[in-house]
Amino acid sequence: MTLSLDILTIIGTVIVLAYLGSKWLSRWGFPQVVGFILVGVVLGSSFLNFIPLSLTKELGFISEIALGLIGFEMGSRLHIEELLNEGKTILLILIGEALGAFFLVSAGVYLLTGSDYTSLIFGALATATAPAATVDVLSEYRAKGPLTTTLLAVVGLDDALALLLFSIVSTVATILLVGSDQFAWLEIISLPLLEILGAVILGTIFGIGLNWALERLKQKEHGLCAFIVGTILLTAGLADSFGASLILTTMTMGIFIANYRTDNSQYAQCVVERIGPLIYIMFFVLMGARLQVSLLPQMGLLGLLYILLRSTGKFGGAWLGGVIGKAQPQVRENLGFGLLSQAGVAVGLAYSIAGRFDSYGDAGVQLGNLVINVITITTFVVQIVGPIMVKQAIFRSGEAGKAIVAAEG
Repeated sequence: MTLSLDILTIIGTVIVLAYLGSKWLSRWGFPQVVGFILVGVVLGSSFLNFIPLSLTKELGFISEIALGLIGFEMGSRLHIEELLNEGKTILLILIGEALGAFFLVSAGVYLLTGSDYTSLIFGALATATAPAATVDVLSEYRAKGPLTTTLLAVVGLDDALALLLFSIVSTVATILLVGSDQFAWLEIISLPLLEILGAVILGTIFGIGLNWALERLKQKEHGLCAFIVGTILLTAGLADSFGASLILTTMTMGIFIANYRTDNSQYAQCVVERIGPLIYIMFFVLMGARLQVSLLPQMGLLGLLYILLRSTGKFGGAWLGGVIGKAQPQVRENLGFGLLSQAGVAVGLAYSIAGRFDSYGDAGVQLGNLVINVITITTFVVQIVGPIMVKQAIFRSGEAGKAIVAAEG
């Protein structure tokens, strides 16, 4: 007799096993997010198939919830005064790490494949950085300081820059592939700008609304956390509906709450401390369950080259931007370690490439398949290595545990 488990049983089992797995791995110094992902890999279709691929698709909304909360958490940690003081440095680091990854990966892929449009696509995808694992590690180790602030700002803004760069580069790649220049350049450039601008406007509007509500509800703390989470999810859902960047929208809302009235920022922390961990566990486990270990041997030279050059470009570009921007030594020497993770945006863009280029004949189909395979496989590798490097960065800089000291002080 076959026992059929309902979805609630699966979710409960996943949360328990992920928690225990992360605690077991933490004995060897691994961040908890690595445990979550590895448990997901074991429970996914690569091994036990306890979480089949079909279920990961059904639970896809959990990823949107997690990204909405992550964006809000990042914003709630950023203070305008600190950002203004370090604004030039943050901008230069952001540009340096993105362009460093773009140019190195593009050059390396071109030398390996001899294909100009393939090299441009991989270069553009290399610029995206996943904030989720970074934020989780910073929260786990209670990091606070110049490196933490700069890292949060860079990973938060990085996806916006990546979307803009990808939109332009993918159009150039299309022209190179099909040999046509009949494209509406203004529309192509305006779409990502509207996505970014829409996120800032929407996040500001709901940030004002949430702050107004907190002023009137904070004396009635019972249920206030649920109200904040509900507002975040509402804002994230509207961002998706209007085509705005989800993470940037909730990040803008978090920045407004953290800076308009400082005594309201403490209520934002309830999202991090009470609701966040449960959602983050499911998010990272599902991420691990989607990764296909069987594809690792297929990564080949192109995948290895992509990881090496992207990591070098991110680290070197961040260091150079820090030097030009006169960043503090602990920032410029360690920030690159926090920029290696790659997930949602890069994978999503890879699939969009496949859908877009399928109509351009065999060359387009081959490009789409190559991009999906390489990005999926390399994501598996960097999602394991990335959190470990973030931990290395905050311990090297001496910022681990500083949030606890600041709170007690």
